[in-house]
Amino acid sequence: MPNPIQDCMMAHSSVRAFEPTPVPKEVIERCVAAAQMASTSSWIQAYSLLQIHDATKREALAELCGGQAQVHAAGAFFVVLADSRRHLLLAESAGCDHVQNLEGFLLVVVDASLFAQSLALAFESEGLGICFIGGLRYQLDEVDRLLDLPQGAWPLFGLSVGTPEEKPDGRPRLPLSAVLHHDRYPTDGEVAAATDAFDEVASAHYAERGLAGRTWSGGMARKFMAPVREELAAYYISKGARLS
Repeated sequence: MPNPIQDCMMAHSSVRAFEPTPVPKEVIERCVAAAQMASTSSWIQAYSLLQIHDATKREALAELCGGQAQVHAAGAFFVVLADSRRHLLLAESAGCDHVQNLEGFLLVVVDASLFAQSLALAFESEGLGICFIGGLRYQLDEVDRLLDLPQGAWPLFGLSVGTPEEKPDGRPRLPLSAVLHHDRYPTDGEVAAATDAFDEVASAHYAERGLAGRTWSGGMARKFMAPVREELAAYYISKGARLS
């Protein structure tokens, strides 16, 4: 039975080359309204979306994100915020304490992430391309100064959106046996078997792109060899988060 929502999801790929065509305001507002219907813990709706229109700011953000051209080249660029600010203001107005801890931080991060993924799907359903920009966290202090963010408004990642100049093929994903489990977590041997099976698929994908000999498992092992962005905890704490 045809399912256009699942078809759209299965067609996903990250787009990094965009035509210089602005995304119409009505499309943005329609997609944001749809994304707001994402699940939200206890109705907290702890997210905000900051669209960056100013060309100078977008060029600066592109550099702060590691020189990612799609930040300023896409039809629209957004910063996704885990937003505890409005709840802080509500507490102050009501004369209540606003106590933060790790659970409170996770609540708003999860809320904002659910909203952002729903937003990406909404944009893709309009025929647009998207690319999440985790590089926004490379230099959060500088991003914060550029955007003049208040306490409790925590930038998580960027989102480039626009008309694709090219639509790359999607990368294959782990087999269902690696992610869908029943009643128990798999044994280490079962995890390894599923990973080995995926390595064959991923290696073929790499080879088709001139990267023969590369494996997914090898790349993942190296990716976590050393800590990265160790300054993040200090930044989020400085902006009112509590991570303990």
